[in-house]
Amino acid sequence: MNDLVKKYNRQGPRYTSYPPVPFWKNAPVETSWISHLKESYKESEGLDLYVHVPYCEKLCYYCGCNRVVTKNHNVEDSYIELIQKEWKIYCDSLGFIPKVNSLHFGGGTPTFLSAVNLEKIIQFLTVNKSENFTGSIEVDPRNVTTAHLDTFLKNGIVRISLGIQDFDPGVQKAINRMQSFELVKNLMAEIRARKFESINFDIIYGLPKQTQETITYTFSLVNELRPDLIAYYSYAHLPERLSNQRLIKNEDLPEGTQKLALYETGKLLLAEKGYHDIGMDHFALPENFLCQAKNNNCLDRNFMGYVDKKSSILIGLGPSAISNSSKSFIQNSKGLTDYESRINSGVLAITSGHTHTTEDLAAQKIILELMCNEESLIDLDVHPYKIEISSELKNLEEDGLIKKTDNFIRVLPAGKKFIRNIAMVFDFHYREKAGIEKFSKTI
Repeated sequence: MNDLVKKYNRQGPRYTSYPPVPFWKNAPVETSWISHLKESYKESEGLDLYVHVPYCEKLCYYCGCNRVVTKNHNVEDSYIELIQKEWKIYCDSLGFIPKVNSLHFGGGTPTFLSAVNLEKIIQFLTVNKSENFTGSIEVDPRNVTTAHLDTFLKNGIVRISLGIQDFDPGVQKAINRMQSFELVKNLMAEIRARKFESINFDIIYGLPKQTQETITYTFSLVNELRPDLIAYYSYAHLPERLSNQRLIKNEDLPEGTQKLALYETGKLLLAEKGYHDIGMDHFALPENFLCQAKNNNCLDRNFMGYVDKKSSILIGLGPSAISNSSKSFIQNSKGLTDYESRINSGVLAITSGHTHTTEDLAAQKIILELMCNEESLIDLDVHPYKIEISSELKNLEEDGLIKKTDNFIRVLPAGKKFIRNIAMVFDFHYREKAGIEKFSKTI
């Protein structure tokens, strides 16, 4: 296994989209983007909404998200007005109010906003929502209140995700995110008393100061609280791109086989407690919605990670938010000032994007199927670099990571931890720009 880690532990995309953002080209202008939305929209399935709340009261050293660190809550009112204006631009441009299938809040810290202001946004965006509407939100255990929890349930936000990262005090200090187990335990009691549909914990491996002992300690506490879903992510250390990560010392970081051992330990401890490995980074109890989607072969993946149901359209609101029309991608301006200026001018804040080609869609299908189902039908005649792909698939098979028969490939148990590498075989954009764009290591 050590030899395989050395061989395959290289930079690569996480594939929450295909093509990955750094490889986008031929961005649609606003009129083309709206046209793509109209062509893809189906009233029967509506669309999914994502709202990005960039504000955080404190800086976490590991963070790779788009955020604004401030304790000034006077910004809240103007921000929710911007989100409302952006949604109105969409509705006016489309000529109708779309049906909302789901609504997800991410950040930053969504619970930076007061319960009152979050309710204003939710109710404004869900005037026309589907009968099966599902809402979800990411919360910071350090600032979420019972008023927040009551507001979520009142407005259909029934899935909640807690940013835990690690329970070990030494690791918490190294990433500047101190939160006690007692704090989280008390919050879990409040959440469970309200009978939320699902509770997720975000846990990260590869953080500074993590060891076999600290990760075992963390998972002993995770298993005591027993959320039904756990996202167990690899820390992506990119200090050349993210200045806050320069506050983390390289010598404190576990790497390569040491980092993989942390993952394997966490995975084993979760399996012992009945959690199922449903895909890259995600573990769930049998009753969880993602576990059921996995069993029913309807698991999907988008910019937010794994999802159980997905419309053809995802619209992202707020700075840096990404949208998908099924025909194209766009991303909003990352800078809050520029985003605000554009929205207040009555235009969408599109600053980058990608229009899909036939080759993109063929590769996208395979990569999504591998990420969600660990298997896919392939037709190499429609892919660029088919000679190279055939050679690399043979190599992966010889290493015991996949099984290939005719036009079908299946990821073997040993290959699941190398799923990003297997997906990269079909990424012709990566081949053309390997070494130019920086990504996190695949292990």
